[in-house]
Amino acid sequence: MPPDFLLDHARADLEPVRHNGLSRSERLVVYKDFIEREEARIRERHDAGDGGCEVASLHARLIDIVIESLFNTALFKCPGADPIALVANGGYGRGLLNPSSDVDLLFLLSKPSNKLPKDLGGAVEEVLYLLWDCGFRVGHATRSIPECIRAARSDPIIRTSLFDDRLLAGHSELFAKFKQRFRQECIDKDRATFFKERREDIRQRYRKHSSTVFLQEPNLKESPGGMRDYHNLLWISDALFQTRDLRVLQKHGRLSSGAVEELEDAFDFLHRLRNALHYHTGRATDILTLRLQGVVVDLFEYQHPALLRRIENLMRDYYRHARNIHQYTHSIFEIAEIETDITKPVRLPAWLPLPRKTESFDGFTTANGRLEAAGPDIFDEDPARLLRLFLHCQQRAATPAPSLRKLIKANWQRIDKSFCYAKSNRETFRTILEHKGQVGQILRLMHRCGVLGRYIPEFGALDCLVQHEFFHRYTADEHTLRCIEELDALLDSDKPPEQRYRQLFIDMEDPYAFYLALLLHDSGRAENVRQHIDGSAHLANRVCRRLQISGGRRRLIMFLVDHHLTLWRYSTQKNIDDPDVVAGFAAQMKERRLLDSLLLFTFADSRGTNEEAWSPWKETLILQLYRSTLSFLKQGYTAYDHAFRLELKTLQRKVTRLLPEHYARLAEEHFARMPKRYFRFRDARSVSTHIRAVCNTSTAAAAAPTPPSRPPSSGSNTPTRDTPNSLSSPMTAPSSSKRSPALSPPTRSTSSPPTSTPAPTAWCSTSSVSSPSTSSPCRAERARCRSS
Repeated sequence: MPPDFLLDHARADLEPVRHNGLSRSERLVVYKDFIEREEARIRERHDAGDGGCEVASLHARLIDIVIESLFNTALFKCPGADPIALVANGGYGRGLLNPSSDVDLLFLLSKPSNKLPKDLGGAVEEVLYLLWDCGFRVGHATRSIPECIRAARSDPIIRTSLFDDRLLAGHSELFAKFKQRFRQECIDKDRATFFKERREDIRQRYRKHSSTVFLQEPNLKESPGGMRDYHNLLWISDALFQTRDLRVLQKHGRLSSGAVEELEDAFDFLHRLRNALHYHTGRATDILTLRLQGVVVDLFEYQHPALLRRIENLMRDYYRHARNIHQYTHSIFEIAEIETDITKPVRLPAWLPLPRKTESFDGFTTANGRLEAAGPDIFDEDPARLLRLFLHCQQRAATPAPSLRKLIKANWQRIDKSFCYAKSNRETFRTILEHKGQVGQILRLMHRCGVLGRYIPEFGALDCLVQHEFFHRYTADEHTLRCIEELDALLDSDKPPEQRYRQLFIDMEDPYAFYLALLLHDSGRAENVRQHIDGSAHLANRVCRRLQISGGRRRLIMFLVDHHLTLWRYSTQKNIDDPDVVAGFAAQMKERRLLDSLLLFTFADSRGTNEEAWSPWKETLILQLYRSTLSFLKQGYTAYDHAFRLELKTLQRKVTRLLPEHYARLAEEHFARMPKRYFRFRDARSVSTHIRAVCNTSTAAAAAPTPPSRPPSSGSNTPTRDTPNSLSSPMTAPSSSKRSPALSPPTRSTSSPPTSTPAPTAWCSTSSVSSPSTSSPCRAERARCRSS
């Protein structure tokens, strides 16, 4: 629906409002009816599949017509009033408004706002009240030009909001004067400050949203690669290059034609998504939650029998569009730094004999930390430079300049089968992975430039792949890169809890194998197999063949990929106090080198999953199993079991010495009945305190009045101390069903209670005592407790 149709409808429906002398309530009904009809027409265009920017533009134009009519009608009652202009700013000022977005307005005055005439103030209030009554969320300000300048210079948010200005109605000369002064005093004279404000805005937003595009539930506006990044690109282009037209940036070589198309498609896609969220929820919604993802795939008619696959396709589209915005915004900021003097406020004379930090080598040059191509044909001369350039970046702490990234993209087709099998490229890739602590940033750089996924296609299949487990916060490729970055961060870590893992990392003999295993450990997720570990192992084996990795290095890679969840599963899903469990885990580890590698691997994998995945509880369980397995590998099963029993007997002797003599039976039964994990982290004083508490609790229970007993009915199960339904003390806990015979408590027949050994108070069922006078070993024990 072209905007001309809106104008035609407005002339027919709203023009009489201005001249017919309708009351305020009558005018409100007319405006509401008009808005409802036109919004329904715009909604039809959205449902029919019109572009996101087109629908947002129509919605903004609809609001323009309503506000212009309201403003002109209000001013019609104020003849001879001082000049005033109604200005749209913020998102509304850009001419794109999503269905439930705020309407930001500036009433621009020719005099200070504290001297606003009463009749003009009444007109402003009438416009605002009618807009609120129509259901719009309105942000407004009433300022003169000097007041706007002062506010903009003191607040970055106001500066960018007024930078997106557009005259709606009123005094055009006043608006032109404001626009000129704002540009001169808030942008041109303060470009360095404006650039720093925009860069700081990006830094803070990225930190708030985990500094990644690939979030499971992204914010369409604020997340990296969201709408705000695109706005920053336009603001910086306008401030430094005097244009917001992407085609002009292309004409001057700052963006390629492909980049312009990708940016336009990405921004339109984000607007279409945001329109859908606003229409579905009926309010301003920016977070694409898991629930809303399922709604959007139906609205956008993604085709696949499985809902998860449709969601996966939607999110892949989002990630690729958001990544394009993120990367091109970063490129424009880099180009601005290179081509302008905003980061170099002090310019030294060119004749000063200062050393220049430049270097030329292998067809490249470096200057100011950026790697540039010596010529446009460097990859024609030697395609291996496509991989070698990242080794140069690693060795010189440099990053590819925007022009070099553009050249890399133009030569993607050179990364073919022969390139992947070339010996020189294998050696270059191995050298990159052998630099401990400097691998993650280079692999991320390779991934950003589109090289890593082409050289290792098994990893490339993970690009923007959604992981449907809720505890995974990132896509598969982002998770993998974060695991590697967490490993790198250990090298410079001074945090005491991380020193154990840092030392394992320092002592690692083969970082190439370890990094490669990390890179491939989740590659099977793209294979659509039931267990991704099986797919990952198959793909890792294929990569080892292609890279000609064999022997112990290959065995280490396959072990880590195949067992990267084993330590976590054993620690959190099995009874790690059971020596048989420890023995089974140790049988898979075989040697300490593999156990140490798996512990370090599990640390990096968990830390790269999300911020809460490596919890103190989880670390405690993992380290307990690690220490038990280490002891088992050193001693063997018999010695390990014997050492454990000796520790238990030593603890029991200490407890017995701390208790009076008549507690001996209670202590013996306590050690026999409690699970062995109970004794792992308790000293003799804690255990003796628990025994006393159990005795006192049982004594109090026995002293309570006993309810009259009823004869059991036929077939009833009356709880006794030996039946599964017996009432036990809160201190008791069920033993593991699978336990080593040497460490398990003796089993008893449930057919008849034991007669030789009286049961201690702590585990006697009070329901089995028929009356307080009943003579039993438990009562005798309680009597001794009371006397003590």
